[in-house]
Amino acid sequence: MANEKNNFWTEQAVNPKRKYRFKVEFTGIAPTEAGLGLAWYAKTCDKPEITVKTGEVNYMAHKFYYPGTVEWNEINLVLVDPAGDTDVASATSDLLERMGYVGPQNASTAVQLPTKSQAFELKIIQINAVGEPIETWTLKNAICTKLGFGQLDYSSEDLSEINMSFRYDWAEITDSAGFRAFDGS
Repeated sequence: MANEKNNFWTEQAVNPKRKYRFKVEFTGIAPTEAGLGLAWYAKTCDKPEITVKTGEVNYMAHKFYYPGTVEWNEINLVLVDPAGDTDVASATSDLLERMGYVGPQNASTAVQLPTKSQAFELKIIQINAVGEPIETWTLKNAICTKLGFGQLDYSSEDLSEINMSFRYDWAEITDSAGFRAFDGS
């Protein structure tokens, strides 16, 4: 049994998850001409993170802790702007409009506040060496909370980046075998 655990590093059939094998998809919103469906231009993306708040009870000379509410933390996504027909800056700006943002030039006296109906799903898909999904995180009721169009710098030849942050109600995970967690079942 102990020998099987040591085979991980030498077993050729083992292919661990790699940080650089992933793709990001926006679902629940109609793709734009610039294509906000599959974000092939994603550079970095956080996976979901959970914080469990705790409560405490003092009983005589002891302190006891118990789990409280679960909070899904914001994630950050960095996109590279390839320009041309797939201009990410235009597509991400359009995303804000689809979420209900109206600029001051187009605002009327009867401004409709954004609602949950304008939320969407964001999928973070980790893939294997041949491009098959091995882990899919689906962020439910996601909304964009921050959108930064990067910075310009004459001393750098780096690619232009767009930084986004997302808040969501919860996330579901599905593995390659179809096992699901956090889906409420």
